[in-house]
Order: sequence, then C-alpha cells, then structure tokens
Amino acid sequence: MIKKIPTTAVPLSIFEIAKGFRSFLSQKRYIGEFEKNFARYMGSEHAFAFNSCTTSIYIFLKALKRLSNKLEVVIPAYTVPTLVLPILKAGLKPRLCESSLDTFNMDFDYLADVVNDNTLCVLPIYHFGFPYNIDIPLRLASEKNFFTLEDAAQAPGATLNGQKVGTLGDAGCFSLCRGKNFSTVSGGMLITDSDELATIIREERDRLPRQNLTFKLTIPLILTVYSLVTRPFNYGLFYRLIAPFKHNTIHESFDAIQYSDFQASIGIDLLKKLDKFNEIRRTKGMALYEALKGNEQILLPKITENSTPVFNHLPLVFKEVKSMEWVQQELWKRGIDTGRMYRKPVHHLYDLGYDREKELFPNALSIAEKLITVPTHPYLDDESIEKIIDVFKRLDT
Repeated sequence: MIKKIPTTAVPLSIFEIAKGFRSFLSQKRYIGEFEKNFARYMGSEHAFAFNSCTTSIYIFLKALKRLSNKLEVVIPAYTVPTLVLPILKAGLKPRLCESSLDTFNMDFDYLADVVNDNTLCVLPIYHFGFPYNIDIPLRLASEKNFFTLEDAAQAPGATLNGQKVGTLGDAGCFSLCRGKNFSTVSGGMLITDSDELATIIREERDRLPRQNLTFKLTIPLILTVYSLVTRPFNYGLFYRLIAPFKHNTIHESFDAIQYSDFQASIGIDLLKKLDKFNEIRRTKGMALYEALKGNEQILLPKITENSTPVFNHLPLVFKEVKSMEWVQQELWKRGIDTGRMYRKPVHHLYDLGYDREKELFPNALSIAEKLITVPTHPYLDDESIEKIIDVFKRLDT
C-alpha cells in the first residue's frame, strides 16, 4: 500500500504558500497584523510571535525575572523534553511534578508539595490538545505569589467552560511548529492580558535577532515541501526520505530569534480556518475515542466536563508494551502511521538533580514508555478510521 496516513498534517495549499510572497513585495510588516488577529481570536489583550514556542517560553521567563528573584519553574515529569531548555537558558531551575494517568498531564494532587517560596512559575500543559481544570495551580499561585504560564502548544482553539485555554493564567504560549493543529512549520505565540508583562515581553522580543537571509529565502521551499509530503499518497511514496527528518534526538540548545513576515502572512489566512480544522479534528477524534474507550488494553485521557479538545493527536497508553508494538505494526500495514511522543520522562534525559535509582515519577515513566498517538487530522478519511477501530477490536479479543 503506497498511501499512508501521516501522524500529523495541516492542509496547506500551494496557493496559500504563494500568497506569502506578498511579504517580499510589500513594505508592510505582517507580523504585527498576525499578532493582532491572534490576540483577537484568543480574546487576549496582547500577542507576540516568535520563531518557536520554546523561544516564547524563554522570553516570558526572562520577563518574570525582571519582576521576581525566585528561581524555580514547575513542569510535569512527562512532557516534551526540550521544555527544560528555555528554563535553563533563562538561568532558572526546573522542578518536576508527577503526571496523571487520567489526563496524561500534570497531576495537581502533587503540586502543593512541589511548589515553595522559591517557585517563580508553574506551567500546566494541555498535552495533545486536551484542556483540563487548572483551578488548583491558579489558587496556589494566588496564595504563594507565583506566576502561571499555560502551555497550550498543542491546543490553540481548545476551550474550557467557554473560555479559550491560554487565557486563564498570567499568560499562554502556543506552538506553530510542524506537528501542531495550527502550523506554519515553525513559530510560536505568547499571549497575556497584563500590560506590565506585555511591555517587558515586547522589550525582550525586540532585542532578539531577526531571521537571517538564508531562512527568508528557503522558508517558501520548506513550507511547500511540508504541504506536499503530509498528503497521504506522497507521505507513503516518499516515506524513506521523510523518516530521517522526524525528531528522534535530544536537543541541547535552541535559537531564540524573531518570527518571519512570510510565515506571518500565511498564518493570517490559516487562522481564519483554525476553527473549521479543529471541528474536523474533534469529529474524527471523538469517533475514535467513543469506539476505543471500552478497550481494556488501553487508557485514554479523560475529557474534562465543559471542555472542547482540539485533538492535536489522540493519545493512547497501553497496559503492555507488546500490545503497543503490535498495534503500531498492524496499523502501519493498513496504511496508518503512529507517533511515539517523549519516550522517557524529562529527568531521564537531562540531569536535573533527581535520583534515577529510585523512580520518583512512576506515572510519568509509565506514560512515556507505553504511549502512542494516532492521527486525527483532516487527511484521515473514514475508511482509515474504521481500520484503526478494527485493529483495536482485534487487540481486545
């Protein structure tokens, strides 16, 4: 079978990419327009674009350091490993909190024992685009005087009690990188309602170097290739060429620079389609969720009441590694790729001062070792959904 459904994709036409060249032909800065539109969409006062979500976190933490001398930043033990890099680059210390087997996110039952008088910020993360209540970190933030940054990298457009995630704490960050439900291949957004924070963030952002000429000249090609190779027929046909570009190494650093006008120009148009694409993802994701939720071989993330997940992916945690490997093989035979996200907890990949001989975060370890994601993007057709369901039925017999 040549056709293969990729793990992730955002439909992006060549026509939309071609419209990005208006940024080369005009004196207009599209970044400012994109930021204004994104802030309006989120219902936030301020938005700032960067070359990555990692950079947006770094700049936010630098801004906080100008307001506080506290040094610790709390993140879940199971998350994207590179989250520690902006914390360290900002001269701060990562502190880990156990993960939940119900949500696959930070387990707030442990949070009160993790935060202390030296806590600068807590980062609740909406993994895979699933919102969950953050009342506990917000209450603790008020009591202990620390900041809350919602990491909504995978959740632009997701809501909780009618409010978009990313607007509940002091600030929210979003990823525009490949693999996300709203993507210009690379990029990140930071939003806040605080005028004081916005002033500092703007100062810090404006000090960052701009994209170099090489990037400006190659980004149209990169976006074109991304648009083409995520289409199922091309993904299958060129998979051997694509596979080496999948992220499978641990990063030791990152470049903090500004966003590009070319990408901003495309982002303006994609933002208009975000709700439509998210609704498609929800429809496909819920079809899979409802069909698989009774399977005793897997755990699915709890869907919080009064929330609208955006299903950046559908994550599944298996009870047995052998079952996970069998499912991946069977789905690939049927033309469906799956993802392995963050295969080890953060403290297994970076030396953060935690004892590795005694596992302090067993839930995070279990999630990391036994989680795969299945696609929910608009290129996933009904036939492929049925194939996924059929494979899991076979697993449960």
